[in-house]
Amino acid sequence: MPGPATAATIAAVRRGWDAGERVHVVSYRTGAAPLSVPVTGPLAGWRLEQVRRHLGGPDQVVLGLQAGVPFSSPGRFEQLGTALGLAVAMRRFRRATILVGEDPGVSPACMQALARAVGRISVATREDADRLVERYGPLRVIVSVEEVVPYPMLPEGASPVTDGLYGPAGGHNLTVVELPTTTLAQRARSRLGLRRSLLARRLRGR
Repeated sequence: MPGPATAATIAAVRRGWDAGERVHVVSYRTGAAPLSVPVTGPLAGWRLEQVRRHLGGPDQVVLGLQAGVPFSSPGRFEQLGTALGLAVAMRRFRRATILVGEDPGVSPACMQALARAVGRISVATREDADRLVERYGPLRVIVSVEEVVPYPMLPEGASPVTDGLYGPAGGHNLTVVELPTTTLAQRARSRLGLRRSLLARRLRGR
């Protein structure tokens, strides 16, 4: 998906390759990544641990943050539970990094919990680093600025306002499919609620 979070992810993968590391990309939804696991919501920590075991216990992890991921639940306590669970899971790696592709928009307590479990936070620009500290306070961890090339990369002279997917005709014959990012439990509760609603309507119709 075009945007700063994708750009940050691609840059992180390339840095790993340049360092001679073997990189596994895990996405929260089906896409280009070979492995899709919804590391989101209050169960994010447990799912990250499942990923760690599935990959044979790699020694380091990079967790990407963006709007709605991994903090997919809007509730304050659900978000804090997500942060604490991830913090526990990330401590199982020898080295852990937070990659801030977008401001996740969570409480300072959530960000502080994550920051205490990692050795470094990576951002794209010095301005991003300043905004991070301004919003969440001192994070007791190294905040490093690492270059990110905008995605999608456009040829010289092309403007994202007038060309490609962003152009006036960019959406012609283009179908956008939204994939579910909720947990199985959330979807089960939603289906149960729908069935109850349909049953209530039938009873009222009688």
